[in-house]
Amino acid sequence: MKTSAIRHLSFYPFVQPLARDKALFRLDAAYRDLSAAELIWWKRTEPENRHAIPMVIRYEDQNTTQWTSCANFSEEAHYIKYAFKLNDTDGKTWWLNSLGIQDVFALEGSYEILQINDTDIISVPDWAKGCIYYQIFPERFARGTEIRKDLADWDSAPTRDNYMGGTLPGICDKISYLKDLGVECIYLNPIFLADFNHKYATTDYFQIDPLFGTEQDLIALVDTAHQNGIKIILDGVFNHVGIHFAPFNDLVHNGEASQYKGWFYPKHYPIDITPECYECVGDYPYMPRLNGSNSDVRKYVLDVLLYWLDRAHIDGWRFDVADELDRHAVIWWREEVKKKYPDAVFLCETWGDASNMLGPDGFDCAMNYLFRDSMIDFFAHGSISESELNIRLTNMLMRYPDQMNHAMYNCIGSHDTARFLTECKNEHWKLKLAMAFQMLFLGSPAIYYGDELGMTGENDPGCRGGMIWEHPDQDLLVWEKKLVQYRKEHESVRRGTYETLIADNQRHLFAFRRSYGSDSVITVFNSGESTQYLDFTEAEESVDVQPHSVKIITKS
Repeated sequence: MKTSAIRHLSFYPFVQPLARDKALFRLDAAYRDLSAAELIWWKRTEPENRHAIPMVIRYEDQNTTQWTSCANFSEEAHYIKYAFKLNDTDGKTWWLNSLGIQDVFALEGSYEILQINDTDIISVPDWAKGCIYYQIFPERFARGTEIRKDLADWDSAPTRDNYMGGTLPGICDKISYLKDLGVECIYLNPIFLADFNHKYATTDYFQIDPLFGTEQDLIALVDTAHQNGIKIILDGVFNHVGIHFAPFNDLVHNGEASQYKGWFYPKHYPIDITPECYECVGDYPYMPRLNGSNSDVRKYVLDVLLYWLDRAHIDGWRFDVADELDRHAVIWWREEVKKKYPDAVFLCETWGDASNMLGPDGFDCAMNYLFRDSMIDFFAHGSISESELNIRLTNMLMRYPDQMNHAMYNCIGSHDTARFLTECKNEHWKLKLAMAFQMLFLGSPAIYYGDELGMTGENDPGCRGGMIWEHPDQDLLVWEKKLVQYRKEHESVRRGTYETLIADNQRHLFAFRRSYGSDSVITVFNSGESTQYLDFTEAEESVDVQPHSVKIITKS
């Protein structure tokens, strides 16, 4: 047994409080190094009354097998002692406690949980687990009835400077389309008064940009969406502002005498619009960074968060550039918002591993670009094999508690990436397989507006074109609708466990199973050039999978 690979710590994420009287325990070991494992726990005052709970394999990649077990206590968990019983593949029994690997069980050195407090409990809004998102770039989705005269043609090539006239009333008019598609939550890119067509350089967080509409238009949009069973989250750009943001203007005009100099990161005075004078996101001078460690800034952002939850009854926030935000500010914002709105989702943007950003004192879920990268490399580019795809996905799932895995925002494109159809050089079968994978995989699938209609475009600004309402790809739209409907009909797809069944590089087959109670769904992807025949005992049937296609096998 590779003792150096055995890993457990007596705190999150190795101990995940699910309630005050319930916790999930995690143990990492070398791949297939253990034949069995048990959690042994007891009260500090009752060492003779020990409870044994078998552990099960949660996920495993090429290096690690992750074991878990869930303990239900008879009262609120306090002064709980525990250790692990391990059986290696040679039949020998070992014990693990805080002192390391032991030959025999001993009370001395056992792990301990002193208390589980309310704020320790992992709590992700239930509605966000398995939710179907739809991302809208407001300036390019739909015009309202009032159309300005200074607009570029709706079908013209998008640029970073032109305006096409999308509005909030325009989005509201398309709610019936989104309901018919099966959307459950809309994520809106920024809608507050700001510079540029993308609106990521905020001027006033308390005012809807008049190019999009009014506060009443937002309220009407949210009300209409809610009436149709659709939630809405807004984009919170709190890492940086625009240069016309009033406190930054004060800093520019008053320099060191400005009452707002602590709101930013000035380097020297006088302040010119240049990254040499102050910190800015991406070294882009038109977006100076806010200082989240400043108490006035923290309070200001909290006021913004609560204002739109109170006024418009939105359902949560997506936090832009979240991995650059002050960690302590995020903890406080979450605590204060969740007191009043426990079901408001906190979704963070990051392009890599989000494990240090999620948890009981962090964000609920993240934009899962690790998932997108895997979909691009496997389906669009064909640069990784089936076995490599399995390793990537399993490693990704192992990073997060399952509550977060079910809520992860699994996108295959966004306003910051090239369109998937462009990435796969307009080979529609690749996009269709990626759509199926996204809809049937564990997590919350996120559709970027227009992907379901066959939109193309290189990265920003090409991916931000006007929605192709007049000439959609009906085949793709019907395909996406079928997938969404299937997802809604099967609890195993929305909430079930995940298990890879096949990752066959030779036959170009990848298959996984989702299970929830008696409901089970097996999905097989054939990205190769020839028909493959399979015999699934669980499905009690033989199946053939055509080239460049997906086969879904349902068992209830």
